[in-house]
Amino acid sequence: MKSKKIIPRGKWVLIKPIEKEARETEYGLILPASQEQEQKAQGTIQVIGDEIKGLKIGDVVIYGAYAGENLKTRENNKEIDYKLLLDEDIIAFVK
Repeated sequence: MKSKKIIPRGKWVLIKPIEKEARETEYGLILPASQEQEQKAQGTIQVIGDEIKGLKIGDVVIYGAYAGENLKTRENNKEIDYKLLLDEDIIAFVK
């Protein structure tokens, strides 16, 4: 079966989240990414809605971790996570 594409409408943006990596403390403890208390996330823009200006595919952005809708899709027999956000939920660009 051919994979389906997600195409956002209006002011919605489809983002592929960037996975947080584990980090090591100054004492040598390794904290998994799930232990991070940040409420911001980063992702790469995959598709933009037709009413959006100033964003382009491939931009890396910061957004509220709890904003938008979580989506899962299958591509090449692999489960992929996406985030569907309103453009106003994007806080900043990462350059």
